Amino acid sequence: MNESENNNSSSSNSSSTHQDEEPPNSSTPNATPDNSAQFINPYAVLNISPNASTEEIQKAYKSLSRSFHPDKQPPGGENRDLAQTYFIQFKSSYDILMDPILRLGYDTFGMRGVQFLLKSVETYKAVEEILTLMDPHDAESKRRQFKTRAMDVLSEGMQYHEFLQKTHYQQPSLSADVTLKCNSTHSSFLGEGLEPMSMEVEEMRMNLSVAKSPDAKTSLTFGGHSGLVQGQGSAGIQLSLNYEPAQQTSVNVDCNVGPTHDATKVSLGTSHVLSSQTYVAANLSTSASKDVPWGLSLTSHRSMMENKLTGTWIVGVAMPTLQMQYGLLSFTSHYPNRPKYTAKFNIGMDYTPVKLMIEHTFDEEKQHVGKLSWGWGPRGLDLKAVTVRSLSKYCKIMLGLHHVSYRGLTWMFQLQRGTVRFTVPVLVTTVMSPAYALKSMYMTLLLATLDASLGDLVQNGIEGITSHTRDDGVRKALLREEALFEREKIKRDALHQLSLMEKPANAKRIVEEQRHGLVILKAVYTVEEGDSIDVTTALMFWVMNGQLHLPSTTKSSMLGFYDVRREMPIEDIEIGYMAACRRLWNRLWFGEPKEVPPSSETQKPRLTVRYRHDGNLYEITILDDEALSLPSPTAMKLGDSRVS
Repeated sequence: MNESENNNSSSSNSSSTHQDEEPPNSSTPNATPDNSAQFINPYAVLNISPNASTEEIQKAYKSLSRSFHPDKQPPGGENRDLAQTYFIQFKSSYDILMDPILRLGYDTFGMRGVQFLLKSVETYKAVEEILTLMDPHDAESKRRQFKTRAMDVLSEGMQYHEFLQKTHYQQPSLSADVTLKCNSTHSSFLGEGLEPMSMEVEEMRMNLSVAKSPDAKTSLTFGGHSGLVQGQGSAGIQLSLNYEPAQQTSVNVDCNVGPTHDATKVSLGTSHVLSSQTYVAANLSTSASKDVPWGLSLTSHRSMMENKLTGTWIVGVAMPTLQMQYGLLSFTSHYPNRPKYTAKFNIGMDYTPVKLMIEHTFDEEKQHVGKLSWGWGPRGLDLKAVTVRSLSKYCKIMLGLHHVSYRGLTWMFQLQRGTVRFTVPVLVTTVMSPAYALKSMYMTLLLATLDASLGDLVQNGIEGITSHTRDDGVRKALLREEALFEREKIKRDALHQLSLMEKPANAKRIVEEQRHGLVILKAVYTVEEGDSIDVTTALMFWVMNGQLHLPSTTKSSMLGFYDVRREMPIEDIEIGYMAACRRLWNRLWFGEPKEVPPSSETQKPRLTVRYRHDGNLYEITILDDEALSLPSPTAMKLGDSRVS
């Protein structure tokens, strides 16, 4: 889903919903304030662990609301406005974590899931119905099944919402698919020709369509297709109307007019999502062909084994004889952190009735995917190796090799930008060519080199090569100023939070000293070659009944803290054409440098706490992601508390 949706917000006094949704009522979620999407982690805001109970959430919220309530601040002062801002964050975090549906949305998709559930009443109710079936006395495995079903419904609803967002109701959307099929076997490059490097276009095909959505339920698509094969041209038009009478149910009418009488076809279809695990579709078509004037196709898709395996079957029959025309059976695995395996068996659909495919994600963050397929059929062996990289949020590039026994080795290039796709398959050598295996190995090595080079360009930023509109010195100065401004703002926010925490922290300090309980004397949050901040007041604020508990998460998101690690100095960032070329040359010539994992002792922030308890002085140091419970049996005893 688009990351910009994280910035969506819903006001607490707003009653607007999606066009096809009900208005909020007593069973719908409470809306969060406008800045609810600004904080990262509601657990860190309330200083509780992700598996905190309802009682722990209520206790943390009550403690914060007593200290940060705006009515307890002097009127007209800056602290009152700051307290109001932080109080809204506490209330938003509390509302999310106390609602089991919103909490599931946050645990699964972050604030993006929360914002979606606040807008989609139907999805909220569907998830709520599943969670109400879960009995606290059931076995853990059974409760996990209910939770998985609820997450599937939520994921399905978010995907549907994403589809609606991308249709752009008031603006038509363009889709294009252009294919240029080329042949370079007559050249001297891997071929048997005399020309150094040339190719000819054997076939050209182009599909163009424009979709218009007058509203959320109706879409109209008009397009056409043209082709040129061995000097013979062809063209046709397409018209499609899709209507959605209810969510998860659609009806479509398609009309294709081809260059020949037999190519004209009209079809009526419908699809429906029965559940989060089952999808069915049916399509009835008629054509001008005398052989098969009527046809019926049925499709079913189902998730099995807790969504770790999906299966699809398609069957097409001629009417009214019910003679089978084609069929497909497919299974795909979806195990986490493992490659995706697919097995396909078809009849009458293509020349490879048996096909096995493997898809592996090399880098999920950079969206680098590799695909390998093996197929067998009457025309021999079919092998394909493809690598796909994302150049940007909407642009992808594909490089690959395709071996077919009856044809030869084809190099494939594809560039896709949104719904526009440009494909160029080039036949580089035939099977009968001498040293075909050696040439195939050479092309495989060349493909790997091109993919690595492309990955390096993407990693270092293509704009460093293409952008010459600003001087590097000016760009560095702007980046430095922006980074410093953002860092100073975070520091000021932490100081403001500490100022609001000081009064209740001092009150707790007096009570703990009188009872010889837990008193925080000094607490420092620091990292080597980074900042160091005094968080004594913040930790004293979180002391409850002589105890302090911090969860095993980063402390930088807590009140009064910030990330003390320093970013790379702007002066060390190479910008521009020469810098990008130098990085590419170093990688191609010297290889990729081996990354040394940073030492946890030096790169992670540390929290050092000196405290007094029961007349003794103690000190303890933990890493940033470690839990802390005081008083601690592992703390080092320094002696009597009267000794400074």
